[in-house]
Amino acid sequence: MKSYFIHNEAVVLHILENGVVSEKSPSLLIINGLWESAERAIPLLSKIQGHVVTFSFRGRGLSSTPENNYNLVDHLSDIEAVISYCGLKNYCVLGFSRGAAYAIGWSLSNQKDMCGLILVDQAPIHRSVGKEALDFWSKLVYLQVPILNHMRLEALQGLRNDADEVDFSEQLSNLHIPVALFAGRNAAAKIPSDISEETLEIYKESIPGLNVIEFQNSGHMIPDEEQQKYIEEIGLFLKKLV
Repeated sequence: MKSYFIHNEAVVLHILENGVVSEKSPSLLIINGLWESAERAIPLLSKIQGHVVTFSFRGRGLSSTPENNYNLVDHLSDIEAVISYCGLKNYCVLGFSRGAAYAIGWSLSNQKDMCGLILVDQAPIHRSVGKEALDFWSKLVYLQVPILNHMRLEALQGLRNDADEVDFSEQLSNLHIPVALFAGRNAAAKIPSDISEETLEIYKESIPGLNVIEFQNSGHMIPDEEQQKYIEEIGLFLKKLV
């Protein structure tokens, strides 16, 4: 597994990469959640066959932390920098949580080089970050680790100042690549799923042939709560893209 840094203009991004680009199988680009660093995706990099890439967005992990520029377009520019540097052409994007909103935003304009999209437990909305959300995230401790160990407070404040709400619901029908939606179905989970029945219907009605995978023992945190099934389902989806 390789660990290295690239530049997106003045922003330094940390990348983790395993395997090499191959014409025989698609690459997988993992886009992590709101506060997650690249290291959170190491189980996938370690166990998914083929070429897998992930990175820490600005203000997360080992990437640098600009004072501003935390809107959707700025995060999409981080994705573009990683894809360009890694030379991804025939690739599948996986987005978890808020990362799925970034993945949708990216995919709607860049399908020509993509072969698939996996959305993990996220409504098709790039949400703004209000004061209550800022307070919640800045105090959150997950798996006994404060999320501020993964993401700087300055980045959360940047999201609070810059992030505009964008609803992609009416644009989902413009996706013409294979799409899988992973949905947590455990209503008793400590962190509940972001996929309501109404949201699920929006996805199903908008994307013909949508592959819905339900995780009965998970709420929102599917990558942790059902890690083995999560990895297996990603591998099965990638095999269908060959």
